[in-house]
Amino acid sequence: MKNIVILGSTGTVGKNVLEVVRRKAGEWNVLGLACRNNRETFALQLEEFLPSFAYMQERDAGFVERFGKTSFFYGREGLEEIVSLPGIDLVIYAIPGIVTLNAFIRSLENGQRIGLATKEIMVVAGSIVGRMMEKSSAVVLPVDSEHNAIFQALLGEDRRRIRKVYLTASGGPFHGKKITNPTVSQVLSHPVWNMGDKITVDSATMFNKAFELIEAHYLFSLPPGKLDVLIHPEAVIHGLAEMDDGTVKGIFSMPDMKYPISFVMDYPGRRDTSWERIDFGKIKSFTLEPADRSSRWFSLALEAIEKKGSFPVVLNSANEEAVNLFLRGKIGFRHIPEITEKVLSMHSYRSEVSIEDIYEIDRWAKEKAAGIAGAS
Repeated sequence: MKNIVILGSTGTVGKNVLEVVRRKAGEWNVLGLACRNNRETFALQLEEFLPSFAYMQERDAGFVERFGKTSFFYGREGLEEIVSLPGIDLVIYAIPGIVTLNAFIRSLENGQRIGLATKEIMVVAGSIVGRMMEKSSAVVLPVDSEHNAIFQALLGEDRRRIRKVYLTASGGPFHGKKITNPTVSQVLSHPVWNMGDKITVDSATMFNKAFELIEAHYLFSLPPGKLDVLIHPEAVIHGLAEMDDGTVKGIFSMPDMKYPISFVMDYPGRRDTSWERIDFGKIKSFTLEPADRSSRWFSLALEAIEKKGSFPVVLNSANEEAVNLFLRGKIGFRHIPEITEKVLSMHSYRSEVSIEDIYEIDRWAKEKAAGIAGAS
C-alpha cells in the first residue's frame, strides 16, 4: 500500500483526491492530511481516514484531543515537517497561496513525487524552483487539468519539436455577456467547473489563465511565443500541443478533477476509472476561439514571464488580496484588476528575489492592495 500526504484536504482538489482514494480501496494509505481553517470538514476526514499525522495552522487543544492517535504539526515549519515524514510515496500540494512554498522546496530536496495543484508556487518562485527541479530527483506532476493535459500530450515527444502548446479556458461565467457590476454570487456561479472561491473569481477575471501561462512557462520550459490560450466553453478539451510537423495532440475528458488526479496517482501507468465518460453523441460541437494576446490579463502574464523577479510576486499577491476584498464585499468586481495593476505600478522592481524576499514582497503587496481599497 502506498502512502499519500494531502496538503489542502478540505478544499475542492483535496476532497477529490480523497474520493479517488476511496475508489482505489486498499491501494493508498492516507499518511497525513493538512488543513488551514475548515475544522468541521477536517474532523470528518480524520475520523474516516485515520491518518497518523495531521497539520493545522494553529494549535487547538480541544480539537487535537479528539484524535489521540494522530500526531499534529503546526505553523509554517509544520508543513515542512509533515512532508518530510519517512515512507511518503506522493505529496499533493493543494493549499492556495504561497504558504506551502518552503514545504515544496523541502519535497524537491527530498526527491519526492509531487502532485502540484498550487499554481502560486510556480508563479512566484518559478525561476528558483526551476533550477532546483533540474538538479532534483523529484518528479513534479501537474494536477491542474490544463497543465496535466499538456504534460500528457508531451509524453514521449522531443521538446525541440514543439511549435506551440494551448491551454484552454472556459471563459468563466461572463463569456459572451456584458455584465458591468456582477455580485459575488454571480461571479461564483461558474458554468462548468466546481472550484474554490478564489480560483472561480480568477476565472471570471481571466487572471487564473494568466497565472496558468506563467506556470506553464516554468513547468514545460517553453518561451512565451510557444504558449497560447484557446477559449473553449465546453471544457472537454483541456490542452493541446502542436508539433512542428503540423500534428496537434489534445487531451479530452469530462470537466472533472478526478481525471487528472487519477493520472497523477497512477503515473506512469493507467488504471480503469468509474468517472463519467465523454458521450460524443451528446456533444455536437467543440468551440475553440483564440484568446486575444493583447488582453490585459494576457499581457500581464507575458510581462511576468519576461521580467521574472519581483513582478510575478506582486501580480499574484495584489490580485489575491483584491479577490479576498471582493469576496468580503469591500470592493466591486471591476476593482480587482484595477487594484492589482495599481500595486504593480507602485512596486520597486527587483530582477532577482530569494525565498525570503518573496514572503516580504507578498506581505507588502497585500498591504498596499488593502490600503488602496480602503482609500477608494
